[in-house]
Amino acid sequence: MIIKQLNLDHFGKFHDREIHLEKGINIVYGANESGKSTVHSFIQCMLFGTERLRGRGAGKDIYTKYQPWDGGGSYEGRMRLTCQDQNWRLMRNFHKDDSHLTVIDETGGREIPCREDDISSLIDGMTLSNYRNSISSGQLSLQPDGQFTTGMQSYMANMAMGATDNVDVGKALNYLKEERKKAASKFSHQEYEDCVKEAENLRRELEGRMALMSQQKALERERENILERIRQLECDVDDAMKQDRQERMKAIRLIQENNDVAAMYKAKKAELREMENQTGSQKYQQHLNDVMEDYEVRQNKLEDDRSRYSELEEQNEGNGIRNLALIFPVAAVAVLVWLAGGLVGLKGIAHIAAAVLLTALAAGFAFMLIRTSGKKKERIEQLEAEIEELESRQQAILEKYQIDDIAQLKERGQDQRSRQEVVVRLRKELENLRRRYDQLQEPLKPYIEKYGESVTLESSAGQKQKQTIQQLRKQASDLLRQSEQLNWQMEQLDEKQNSLEKLETKISELKEQKKNSEEEIKAIELSQKTIQDITARIHGSFGTQLADYISQLFSYITDGAHKKLNIDEKFQVTVDDDRQLLLPQQLSAGTVDQIYFSVRMAVSQMIFSEPMPLILDDSFALYDDERLKNTLRWLAEQKAFSQILIFTCHHREAEMLQSLNCDYHYVEL
Repeated sequence: MIIKQLNLDHFGKFHDREIHLEKGINIVYGANESGKSTVHSFIQCMLFGTERLRGRGAGKDIYTKYQPWDGGGSYEGRMRLTCQDQNWRLMRNFHKDDSHLTVIDETGGREIPCREDDISSLIDGMTLSNYRNSISSGQLSLQPDGQFTTGMQSYMANMAMGATDNVDVGKALNYLKEERKKAASKFSHQEYEDCVKEAENLRRELEGRMALMSQQKALERERENILERIRQLECDVDDAMKQDRQERMKAIRLIQENNDVAAMYKAKKAELREMENQTGSQKYQQHLNDVMEDYEVRQNKLEDDRSRYSELEEQNEGNGIRNLALIFPVAAVAVLVWLAGGLVGLKGIAHIAAAVLLTALAAGFAFMLIRTSGKKKERIEQLEAEIEELESRQQAILEKYQIDDIAQLKERGQDQRSRQEVVVRLRKELENLRRRYDQLQEPLKPYIEKYGESVTLESSAGQKQKQTIQQLRKQASDLLRQSEQLNWQMEQLDEKQNSLEKLETKISELKEQKKNSEEEIKAIELSQKTIQDITARIHGSFGTQLADYISQLFSYITDGAHKKLNIDEKFQVTVDDDRQLLLPQQLSAGTVDQIYFSVRMAVSQMIFSEPMPLILDDSFALYDDERLKNTLRWLAEQKAFSQILIFTCHHREAEMLQSLNCDYHYVEL
């Protein structure tokens, strides 16, 4: 890749400025504040766009820093370059409301689609991180940034697997790091400890609930006795003159309203309790339904028995007459046979046998009729007993539920549902009364402080009794307040009991979350360790080659003053002087710059598949003349870089290149 032309149409201090560059070494000279760094940043912005920050950094980002000075609406530029034997023209609008990149293939005369304005889709390996950490260095920024390590680890991992850019170690580790944070955030130790502590406190508080109930009953009895004494004393006190009537009346009204609200609250609560006691559960409702169903079954059976009883009674009333009517013809036939036998000449035994046979037949028929009549009577008696038992059971149900007929029991079932609605209404009324009671306390407070809670309109007559009454009322009020406080405490304890149950459920859930979180964290940490171990093993093969290259270049620049550099799996550099390992910060600033210059040169040749431009902005400010000459000689001999741009405010780079008989293109800003 070779940058051929820069057109800073509207960028920073430049307006319609055109800069031509050549293959090989380019010296871009300019005095301080002439715009060297602006041109350097323009190249980066043309490739990757302008960086915009949020919050506190918004006023110091690249986008804001290089907004056009001419104040126009345009914020744009162009760059012509050669890459992969093709001539390209990049046109970019930097304005936040219309930011876009257009890439024109000048060789083929067509626009090239560029995914998400990302030049890396066209130039292999050209990412912003690779660019900043290898082929481009700003003023006093030769040391690679924090993304350098993970970027190089990813590169070596892909090389080891024969891939190109499929593996991103940094993203993988960052992803696992974020997942570990998420897994850790799923369980809060502090929340768990707070829940356990709160549950223990609630259990201790709930232990005294029975004692509070006994104490409240005692206070109620004592208050009733005091109120009875007050009523007796009030009967003996005559009407007296009223003082400060208007103010006292206000105080009395407020106190009365306060007491009324409290009394109403108590009455409503009693009514609620009574209604809750009277309100049956779903099981009780089902019981009523079963009772009504059994009652109707027995009632149908009772009506059937009564109908059968009436039929048998009617049949039994005519049985006697019908039996005589049936027996009489048989007896008559027997007599006629007897007489006829005498007429036809039957005599003796034959005559007697015929008469006896007919008589026996009549008697048997009569017996059969009498027996049948007896069975019907017995069935009638059974029906009478069964009807009496059914009526008794039905009456028992009516008496048990104190109703006149079963329809009232049905109405009672409906009443149970109505009472549920009443219970809901009473609870809302209780909440309103409690709110009203709390609202009364603030306006009531000044009157209580001035007059106490026993404000009356009585004069000095019966003062002694009034003082006694006042004391008793105060005692009664104190007792009422104490009773209300106790009642409030018990209500709070009821709420705390519910809270305890919820807490215990939550603690169980948190324990499960803790278990799951710990298992997930262990899995993530294992993945992190595995990636780090693999990265370290891969570095063992590639790191040696990288360190050898850096050592050779560094030794060349320093004339052999330092022959060996080491670079570990985290890409931390140390200098081996045959006696000890030196950290970069132990050396001079110029030597440190030369170390990281060597690292950048090695990295540049590793990560790019074709020669790239090398862009150096005042990178040699701390070099001495000898080491600068060695560096420029090495750059002039390199074929790994298609182009070298040296931004400088000095003339010594150009002078040294001339002394070395090296060609270069000179640009003055």
